Amino acid sequence: MLDKDTINYCCMMRRKLIVCSFLFLAACTTVAAQKKIILEKLRCYSLNGPVMNYFKNDEIRRTIALELNETLKLYQKISLVDTSRLIIEIFPNRESIHAGNPDFKDADTSHLHLYIDLFEVDPAVFFAKPENDPHDSMLVKRAASLFLLQTTLFTADKKVTLNESLDVVVSPSETPGIGILYSNSFPYRNLLLTPKGFTEMLKAATNLLFDPKNELIQVEMKAAPAYFADNYILAKTTDQPRTYVTMNKNISTYHYKGENEMIRLGDAVYEEIKIKGKKAEKYPDDLTNAIREAKNFASSDFVFLRQDCRDVLRDKNYLIKMTVQVDPDNPTPMGELFTFTDFLPGSFHYLLSEKDTLARFIIQKKVPDKEKKIYAGKISNGYDSTSLFTFNTDPGWAIIYDYVVTGTIGRYAFQIKCSGFRNTVKEIYVNKKLACIAQGKFNPEKFVVFDASLSPELLNQLLMIGFNRFFE
Repeated sequence: MLDKDTINYCCMMRRKLIVCSFLFLAACTTVAAQKKIILEKLRCYSLNGPVMNYFKNDEIRRTIALELNETLKLYQKISLVDTSRLIIEIFPNRESIHAGNPDFKDADTSHLHLYIDLFEVDPAVFFAKPENDPHDSMLVKRAASLFLLQTTLFTADKKVTLNESLDVVVSPSETPGIGILYSNSFPYRNLLLTPKGFTEMLKAATNLLFDPKNELIQVEMKAAPAYFADNYILAKTTDQPRTYVTMNKNISTYHYKGENEMIRLGDAVYEEIKIKGKKAEKYPDDLTNAIREAKNFASSDFVFLRQDCRDVLRDKNYLIKMTVQVDPDNPTPMGELFTFTDFLPGSFHYLLSEKDTLARFIIQKKVPDKEKKIYAGKISNGYDSTSLFTFNTDPGWAIIYDYVVTGTIGRYAFQIKCSGFRNTVKEIYVNKKLACIAQGKFNPEKFVVFDASLSPELLNQLLMIGFNRFFE
């Protein structure tokens, strides 16, 4: 058993060891604190292209440098020597970047040297390689863009002291944006991120890369998508309240005028028009005459395109019925779904309720409008005009409406103009006044109503016409 003097001596020595340990740690911290990082280069390559143009903007470069400095101080306890120094190198291909060959000449031992490599690749190409097969198979479908980041930190004698990499899968988030998505539009189809989304992605990614506790090598980040700037959608919808639509088993539900509305858009089918031969049936005279006068009548077939619809809350069934000529001697351009078909000219397209004809309309395809333009050199977030970012001064191009539907519905004249990439934006006019702009292809996703007098029932009927499955 130890005597009292021995115990007191041991306790005293232990206190000295503890004090010495703290002094040693403090000395190490002081040495570390004296070191600073020089951000040598941010080296970039993009298979897609447009996103790298953000680096040409001084404000974006400044934001990236300042946020990186805060990240380094938080996770590495070291700051940048100069937050105004951000050298960007954009390479023609990924192989041009050699992370293992630092090119700095500074021999100051108090400096560390940081290289950040950023590659944007096509998600489909990346995940097609067996070694990149994700655990979540749905991730491939959600991915709109993919960034590969690598950080390499060198000492003054060019030894690697930190080397981390991270794959960032970017998928689109829900957004109030309405317009033409940049990520869907060839040849600009691969720009998903707005400038704000891009800098936020880099900040989140570098936080993970420099966090010593992080063990992730791949993450998914959601971002509000980028839209083309235009002079006919954003100008109307900025600061206007959105109505959002939810889909469940072919039923679209939204809240309008204090009540829930529900419409169902059914499957697309067709019905043969038997106007020739012994099995010919009786049709309205104006329709029969129009068919017989059609070009290439003898070699053509004629059908009704049909889609059942329903106003659920009002317990009303509707039928969209459109007349189409199938003409093998007049093929449509390559890529269109209904090869050899065209809508019959004239108001031979209908919205029916039971046996009543509620609406008759004509359908025009590929209708230009020189006054309305899209600007490839500018983007926005689709809901806030202050988000506009300019890549270049491209004068833009006049839009060509995929479809323009003109007719009458009850006592109202109406027109539905379908534009966007592959018919994803619908402008609805009632009595020549803009009543609604809606986003979506075969089902409404969100919309803005400009005419407070527009009744829910009429709006539902117009949505049924505008979002029918035959407008490809």
